[in-house]
Amino acid sequence: MKIKGSAILMLSALSLGSTLAHATTTTSGGTVHFKGEVVNGACAVDAGSIDQTVQLGQVRSASLAATGQTSSAVGFNIQLNDCDITTLKTAAIGFSGAAVNSTNPNILGLQGSAAGGATNVGVQILDNTGSPMTLDGSAAGAKYTLSEGTNILPFQARYFATGVATAGTANADATFKVQYD
Repeated sequence: MKIKGSAILMLSALSLGSTLAHATTTTSGGTVHFKGEVVNGACAVDAGSIDQTVQLGQVRSASLAATGQTSSAVGFNIQLNDCDITTLKTAAIGFSGAAVNSTNPNILGLQGSAAGGATNVGVQILDNTGSPMTLDGSAAGAKYTLSEGTNILPFQARYFATGVATAGTANADATFKVQYD
């Protein structure tokens, strides 16, 4: 009996030790940022359209060897959700960004002039008809007729040579606004 009692006592002690070894601890984590906006418009811009990246890919500098030469266009969309067309029935997008130079006001300049950046090239944004978009933000492009619910507005982007392009990183940024009528 002493052996049986000792075994129970030992198992109890091991069980208690095991419980203490698995005690919970808490450490600092981090911060979660929640971003958004409540708008009074005919539609709400989809979260995926607010901060998107358009991959233009790799383009050979030889295909951008003269002013006006362009790469193949890459499509992208701006999605409008929860549209109510009771009073406002069209939407137009206006893009803003730093132009590559005053000679090419509709061509986005590349980010920074860091070593390794491409030269004599910018990014051109096209509307759904293939027409270049202005970059001053005040002039919206073609109007899109809205329908109730979700609307997808198609655009394209491509590289545009402003001279003999040299190889390097070629990234550009633009912001956009939606104008409803």
